[in-house]
Amino acid sequence: MPVNFDLNDLYAFRALVEYGNFRIAAESICLSQSALSRRIEKLETAVGAKLFDRTTRRVTLTLFGQTFADRCGQLLENVESMLADIDKVSEERTGLITVATVPSAACHFMPEVIRQFHRRYPRVRIKLIDSSAGNVIDAVASGQADFGICFARSLQPDLTFIPLVEDVYVAACRRDHPLAGRKSLTWQAFYQQDYISLDITSGNRNLLDQMLGHIKPERPGICETRHVTTMLGMVEAG
Repeated sequence: MPVNFDLNDLYAFRALVEYGNFRIAAESICLSQSALSRRIEKLETAVGAKLFDRTTRRVTLTLFGQTFADRCGQLLENVESMLADIDKVSEERTGLITVATVPSAACHFMPEVIRQFHRRYPRVRIKLIDSSAGNVIDAVASGQADFGICFARSLQPDLTFIPLVEDVYVAACRRDHPLAGRKSLTWQAFYQQDYISLDITSGNRNLLDQMLGHIKPERPGICETRHVTTMLGMVEAG
């Protein structure tokens, strides 16, 4: 499932959590109330759940919203910490930073981070290596990249892994697909459909195979791709 929100949406969410009032929260981040409301609606649509209970006087978090607020706070704290570390690249704010990342993060997460960083430090160049999780780890281990962004897996002893956010695996389908309205899905029901899977070189595929080795599909998928972003494009095309 693509992440259909960006960091600005999370900053808007954090402001509304802090102030509990659309007008004050909007003013604090230099947005109109309508623009803030659109960002919150976009975020709720993306996560598929209501984040706030609204009254005429006060806005409060739902139970799901409280959980999301904890994760949002952790993510923004880590992003801001990452930007602060990059800030130390040199006193002159010049140089080159190489970041290795899995394609899904390169597509949905890094563009906003790079945009904000470039606005603050226009003389620092950024090289982005978008590749598989294994290649991301190898790039950091070999010194080809300053740091990497990927999902958890076995690392070399001399590397440190800092969690940024937790996520779940989902089945992605078009909105007009018969399964689109279901809240949950068994693997048996999934494998009865025409499906697309990741090929053996994918780090996600290896992770899923480790966890689901006891579940055997009734028939093979109609296509394999190396990256999740490519898979989502294929699904969107039907």
